[in-house]
Amino acid sequence: MESAILQVFYAIFSGALLALSIPNDFYTFGSPLIALFSICPLYIAAYGCKTYKRSGFLFSLQILTVHLISSWWLVNFRGYAVFTLGASAAGTAFFGWIIGIIFHIFPHRLNKTENKLKNVSVIWKILWFCAIWILWEYSKSNGILAYPWGTVSIAAYKWRILTQIADITGIWGISFIYVLFSCLIAECIINLRQTKDISAQRINFFELGISLKFTFIVFAGAALYGAYNYFIPRVAEKEFNAVIIQQNCDPWEAGEENSILVSKRLTERCLKKLEAQGEKADIVLWSEGVLEKSFPDSIFYYKVFPEKESLHDFIKRTNTPFIIGGDAVVDKKHSKVCNSAVFFDAEGEFAGFYGKKQLVPFAEKIPLYDNPLMKKLMDEYVGLSFSYESGFQNVVFSVPIKANKYEKTPLNYNRSRNAYISLDKNGLRDAETAEKYIINKQKNPVSYVNFTTPICFEDAFPSVCRDLYNAGSQVFMNITNDSWSKTDSSEIQHFVAASYRAIEFRTTLVRCTNSGYSAVVGPDGAVIYKMPLFEEYADTVKIPVYTREKTVYSVFGDWFAYIMIICIFVYIIFVLREDKDDCSI
Repeated sequence: MESAILQVFYAIFSGALLALSIPNDFYTFGSPLIALFSICPLYIAAYGCKTYKRSGFLFSLQILTVHLISSWWLVNFRGYAVFTLGASAAGTAFFGWIIGIIFHIFPHRLNKTENKLKNVSVIWKILWFCAIWILWEYSKSNGILAYPWGTVSIAAYKWRILTQIADITGIWGISFIYVLFSCLIAECIINLRQTKDISAQRINFFELGISLKFTFIVFAGAALYGAYNYFIPRVAEKEFNAVIIQQNCDPWEAGEENSILVSKRLTERCLKKLEAQGEKADIVLWSEGVLEKSFPDSIFYYKVFPEKESLHDFIKRTNTPFIIGGDAVVDKKHSKVCNSAVFFDAEGEFAGFYGKKQLVPFAEKIPLYDNPLMKKLMDEYVGLSFSYESGFQNVVFSVPIKANKYEKTPLNYNRSRNAYISLDKNGLRDAETAEKYIINKQKNPVSYVNFTTPICFEDAFPSVCRDLYNAGSQVFMNITNDSWSKTDSSEIQHFVAASYRAIEFRTTLVRCTNSGYSAVVGPDGAVIYKMPLFEEYADTVKIPVYTREKTVYSVFGDWFAYIMIICIFVYIIFVLREDKDDCSI
């Protein structure tokens, strides 16, 4: 049995290893190799615990260590470090403590029975820990206080062969196989140190052999599936030209007019480049938060601002639709405003918006802010005097692809399975029916692209993007303002977390950020195009659009995580019922 001091060291060491494997200043895109072993020390410490209190403490300590080391850049968020880093660290530690308590139900119960823990099949110990870890990652990545950073899946990014299972299990399956390996290594260490009894060693080696075979089968299956999906050629059904603007100026600091002027200049440069190539842009993307005034009230404001050439006139001159980060009023009477992606048509007219649904807790959404006491507290003592409203619908934008403008709609597109063609009593045709076999007047799918715009860290939320995908999205086009973090690791962590959406739905992800990491990701998770971090940059990129697939994840969502969680709580119910029966005897 490990000493209390050693258990604490193991927990901190495990947290440090996991934090080191997540994208950081030493390993730009993380280290999957370190991730494979990162949970091993926590496993040893956790199964060495004798009490619920210590188990909760160790999990809390490990999880807090990961958070503080990997997400320290939260301290840079607009001077609200007490909430962004402080509150998130406290909340993370608290939830970690609860996870540790739940974990200990299994070893505590077994230690009370005649079947001591050391005699329990190794595979059940490993699977229990893996399920608990998935419960932790799922619970921290969902809900109004969700923060989907600091997970094992983010550390797994570079080994893309193993990440391809995300279209089946989501990111939870990726975390599972890495934690599974860590647990197996930990069990090998525990059993080699635990006994010198030859017969006991044989039993342990037999059970470890079962665990080894199971782990091998899981890894081999994931690798074979991943290799097939990573190397299989995928042909895009169409392409469109997107102008991506990375202005590299924080609108909170630089001001709206400067952000607009820089974005206009960069856009102008890209459009001229396209024109020289004999092509045209289909959509222009500006990042989150460029526009300060709220729509629709500010429609006329942007027809005169900026003064030299208004935003409206500029867009009209380019004759191209725009997506620009701004705000939208959804309830004027109660001053409810959404952080939004504002859509402008080719004439510069306001065409609608998508309101961000998943808001950053305490930064964008203050719990109970409608309460006068909370409002006064946040305004006077914290300096937070505003709270956004969540978006109210999934919005799919559609723009024409100029290069495919004259493509005729195939006659067989979107036609009913059965048809009835009849002549009249004089043996003459029905002209309306016959015309359907001459020309299909429906919109040609090749001539349009349907896209959605998850805002800021929404592209790190599988559930948000699943709703958008199932609404009809062909491409995710994220707009983000991450410049406040001032660190490469923050930008890369966000990108890596978002990149899994491309794999989960086998679609294209476009990221337009104001300082990075602006990129285009293909359906296999590979980067098609990227821009340098923290540089003023802009370019026109041909975005491939692939035939929409019904992946297992798009249909069933977080089923893998649900199974893990259900198994945990079924066991808890079993333990409670058994304890109740024991008390009644």
